[in-house]
Amino acid sequence: MTIDQILLLVQRIYSNFSSRSRLIRQLEAKQKIAESQDEWMNLAEQIDNIQGNDAWRSEPSCPLYEADRISSRIDEFIHLMRRGDVFDLMFTLRGGIARNKFGLLHEGLFSKALAGTKVLVETYHNIVCASLDYVCQVNPTNEFAIPTDAKLAFFNETRHSYGRTGR
Repeated sequence: MTIDQILLLVQRIYSNFSSRSRLIRQLEAKQKIAESQDEWMNLAEQIDNIQGNDAWRSEPSCPLYEADRISSRIDEFIHLMRRGDVFDLMFTLRGGIARNKFGLLHEGLFSKALAGTKVLVETYHNIVCASLDYVCQVNPTNEFAIPTDAKLAFFNETRHSYGRTGR
């Protein structure tokens, strides 16, 4: 038996005596039989809370990504939407979004907590999606109206830089 195998065995024996570990195992067992994504996510959040990963998710600073630049980009998108400047928003989106920009795809951001990654990363992606929706839904009678062919070209270019979900 190697030292790693001995340590794993000791850890498993210890976990049988820890109420915290038993509770986590019970929640993980419930996750395996969860009937909906919401139910599974609720259990994941409970496990993260017990393990302290909810605090990790909430803390924006992390050496794995550029939190300051992500925060300022979020502020910029929000400002452009509030101002109603769809042309500047499109320009900023076209030139400024990429899936792995600012370290957003670092593996370490997705391997710690079960319920998701850093809240700042999730917020960034939500704001990008809101910005894209804003561009899509601009009223054609608005002074900032975008021709349909220009919108289609924009979304095609954006799809290449930001990507799309798997099917």
